[in-house]
Amino acid sequence: MQGIIKKFFRFNFLALFTSVFIIQISIPIFGEERPLPDPVGYAKRFLSDLEELPAKPKTWSKKQWYFAGGVVAATGLSLFIDDSIADFYDKHRFKSLRNISFATTDFGDYKWQVPIISGFYIGGVAFGSITMRKIAADATEASVIAGLIINPAICYMTGRALPSSGESPSHFRPFTWHRYSFPSGHTSAAFALASVLDVDLRSTFGYWHTPIVYAMALGVANSRIYDRKHYLSDVIFGGAIGWSIGTWIASKDRKSTTADITLLPYYNGARIAYRF
Repeated sequence: MQGIIKKFFRFNFLALFTSVFIIQISIPIFGEERPLPDPVGYAKRFLSDLEELPAKPKTWSKKQWYFAGGVVAATGLSLFIDDSIADFYDKHRFKSLRNISFATTDFGDYKWQVPIISGFYIGGVAFGSITMRKIAADATEASVIAGLIINPAICYMTGRALPSSGESPSHFRPFTWHRYSFPSGHTSAAFALASVLDVDLRSTFGYWHTPIVYAMALGVANSRIYDRKHYLSDVIFGGAIGWSIGTWIASKDRKSTTADITLLPYYNGARIAYRF
């Protein structure tokens, strides 16, 4: 019974957040032209962003370079205390930290990310919401780039073993497979999704949602350390990757394409129009 209650409260945040958002954007729903997602356009957009990514640092502002330097410094300093932080969590199994881990850890996992992103995609089609469609596209792209491209590449180049291996946190074996500790993939994915939601929802909600989405991402970072899945330096660097990619993708000025797939109301149902 206690497990059922915990699971119920675990999903309260997601249910409340989704309900408020749908109410905000779903009226009126019917009787309007409703653009449908264009898979070909999304694919072209993704490939274009992927092509732009390697040269992106050349366009960074001083503020962005300062941020990158701060992340590298924080990650480097945390390497010296990774073992101490891990020992602290092992010796202090606080119930509050356990509950935070339980409630948030899947925000950086496919168990939550797939339903959340899919929900925005379906909602964007059903309600004709450009915002929901953009969130789905941005979140998918950010998660793939941060979690499935950048993160595995750095893991392979650094070759740090997970804490469960029993190795010293200072032991790195570069260019070795199956050593996935640095950086944290779950944390990257969590901050990628959080930053996309933060940027894309500002026009609808302002900034009230910002502490909520980042609290969830920080909860994931905490859970990775608490559950002995990663070290502090792993989650710092992983979080920075996810936040940077998510913010970049969601903040891009997307030019309208010449082609447009639109769902139009019709007297006996609906019809699809393709404009070019």
